[in-house]
Formats: sequence, structure tokens, C-alpha cells
Amino acid sequence: MTSTAHERSTNGTRRIIVVGTGMLSPRDITAAGVEAIRSADVVVYSATWPGIKQWLSSLGGRQIMDISHLYQLNGVDSDNYDAILHSLLDLSREHESVTYLVPGTPHLGVSNTSALVQLARDTADLVVEVVPGVSSFDTIATDLDVDYLSRGTTVIDSNRLLMYRVKLDPTLGVLIYHPASVGNARVDYEEPWRSNNLALLQDYLLSTFDAQHPYYAVLSASAPGRSAEVTRGELGQLAADARVFQYGSSMYLPPSTDFDLDKEFVRRLTQTMAPA
Repeated sequence: MTSTAHERSTNGTRRIIVVGTGMLSPRDITAAGVEAIRSADVVVYSATWPGIKQWLSSLGGRQIMDISHLYQLNGVDSDNYDAILHSLLDLSREHESVTYLVPGTPHLGVSNTSALVQLARDTADLVVEVVPGVSSFDTIATDLDVDYLSRGTTVIDSNRLLMYRVKLDPTLGVLIYHPASVGNARVDYEEPWRSNNLALLQDYLLSTFDAQHPYYAVLSASAPGRSAEVTRGELGQLAADARVFQYGSSMYLPPSTDFDLDKEFVRRLTQTMAPA
């Protein structure tokens, strides 16, 4: 049972609202997100920002819980998310309405959002609502001045790229998430380069692009007073540049070849531009 209508009465059902807090919280939280915080019996967060408790209190939060201890350094990433998921479900049995705050937007790289939605489909007394926020997908486009749709863009997680052996198209841009965690299932947000097997990603990318092809390591601003960090490098030196990639970094590769234009389609498209 799922719902996206915040005003809907749950008639005794449990409700979990997952709110994306954006990249620069609380600036990026939507009006719907603020309303979800104000109306919740308990507000839960696992990622902090300066002044978060005071800000939540100013909105009239009845009960505020910090569960950031569940996202453990050197813990297995999936285990961390499972612990958070179980905590949310336990809280939903004690409180009618639980609002859970996540960085960015809930469906991008936060694996327990989809798990919660699926549980709601399978559970008669559970309602899950998802309130999107500004994500790194949005801010990276701004940081690089890239229109993802202009040439087309492949978006994929680094480990899934290697695990599924996804065939890349050099006519498209490639946006790779989590390049600081290649071949590593554990969380290391302090010194990710120590456990990052970036050479595996380099070798795979060099099967499509040449060694001189540029890459851009991007870390969007996620705290007041900080600017985005963009570093340009070449694929042939990717593994040697491991320290460039912080835990929250992503990597963008521009297209390396031009499209073969369908001239007949272009002719038809051009004809529609003529005055009627």
C-alpha cells in the first residue's frame, strides 16, 4: 500500500515518509518536505548538518532522533542500510507517522527507499510516501555546465558497471556514481583511496575510451560556505589519481565520438520548422 498524497488519512495505518533534504540542507528541502517534518510524530535522520536539531525543533518536531550511529564506518554498506530499515520499521510500530530524512533525493543511491516502498506494497497496514529533493544528479549538471539530454548520458554506479559488464557507448556522456568505492562493499568516508580498487574501473573504461580521454571528478557543494570541487584528469592516469576521489565524488566522461546523423530524419524534422 503506497501513497504520495501527504494529506491522506491513514485510518490507523503506519506511515513512513522519506524526505530528500537536498544537497545543501535545509535550503534544498521542499515545502512538501517541511510539511512532512511538521506533521510527523517522530523525525529521524542518519546524515547530519550543522544546526539540524535546532532547525527541526524550530519546525515544531515532536520527537527528533539521530540514528547516524547505524551508518558505521568500515561497515558493509548493505548491512548499514538494513539496520536503518529495521529501525524505521520498529519506530513505525510505536508511532503512527515517522518522517525519515535522507541526503539528496530518496531514490538516487539510497537503497532502502525502494525496499520500503516494496514493503508497503506487501503490507496492508503500512503506507510509504516519498518526497524528492535536489540531488547530486541536478547539481553535477550545474557544476559541469552539462545538459545530460543534449548528447545523451549513461548514468550508472561504478560497481554495477563492472559487475554487469555494461557496454558503454562512446557517443554518449557517462556519469559514474561512487568511483571512490570500486570493488569495495565497506563504507570508508574518511580515507576512501586506501580501499578503492580504481585500477579495475580504469581498465574497463580504457576498453571504450583512449588513455588521453578526459574525466571530471565532481564533488558538489554539500555544506554552507563550500564550493563544488571539479578536477580534470585523463583516463590513463585514473588509478594514480585515487586521492582525487572523495567519498561523495562522482565522475563524468564526455562523449568521445560524434553521432552518425540520420539525414532523412533531420530533413523531416526541419520540414516541421517551416511556416504552416
